[in-house]
Amino acid sequence: MMRLLPAIFLLTVYTQGGQIPVPPIFSPCNFPSPITEPSFHRSVCYTIPRLPFVCDLHHQLAYTNVHGIEKAYNKYRSLFTNGNSSTLAVIITKQLEQPASANEVMKKTEYACLFDNECDQIDGDMITGIVGNVRKFLKIYSWKVYERWFGVSESCSKTNLLALVVIDGVVNDARKIPYVRLHTGSHRLRVLLPNIQSEVNNALVQGWPLAKVIEDLVDDVGYALKEYYELNGEQRDHSVPPWARNLFLICLALVITALLVEWYVVRRKIGVQKSGSIKIASGKSKTHLMF
Repeated sequence: MMRLLPAIFLLTVYTQGGQIPVPPIFSPCNFPSPITEPSFHRSVCYTIPRLPFVCDLHHQLAYTNVHGIEKAYNKYRSLFTNGNSSTLAVIITKQLEQPASANEVMKKTEYACLFDNECDQIDGDMITGIVGNVRKFLKIYSWKVYERWFGVSESCSKTNLLALVVIDGVVNDARKIPYVRLHTGSHRLRVLLPNIQSEVNNALVQGWPLAKVIEDLVDDVGYALKEYYELNGEQRDHSVPPWARNLFLICLALVITALLVEWYVVRRKIGVQKSGSIKIASGKSKTHLMF
């Protein structure tokens, strides 16, 4: 019995300090790539045949109704597909694990891909952020997994989109805060994504069913892509359009003209009436003198 006590004590201390890691947990450079590791990728990610674009690492959508997700995807299928491949990827995982130190990022092979990039350069501040800031870590993580999923040479400016949904936050954070991160190669499309991230994150915090959260995510992303293509990548202008301003000015000019005409007519009429009354008054005056 005495030999069991240390093990029980250590287990208690660990669970109080953070979460117990639930495999599989991949580093950004070890995430199964459908391009270079198709068999491994299929074995890990293709858990829902009806939703090949969803990678449910911990089977959290198992035994749930995913018809809504499928319907939302089919609604924008023309925007989500390029030939036989999907331009949308959704990764759902229970948790991720941040590196323990900057030295680990610099020396471990599982983070080597962070320094092999064509679009942006990682500097010392980013490395520090990966270790000490969860949001920066998720930003880098989603970026590198995006490159592994869609290919580095095709990722710098394309409108492919990867959604990373982390249900229980990061390992060793007992708060279990959910995080959502969307990444795309198109800088113009990125402007449309923060609101979607916030809405999906709030839905997870409020305890919405995961299938419903993913359905809304797919639907919102599809609508954002529709806006993106309809406006040729420009942001929708919510100000008053030029034709409406011109119409207002024309109406204003007509109103002012009408007021001026009315003023002129009324003033002239009043002048005529005054002139007539003066003549009548003078006529009465002469008649009075005669009698």
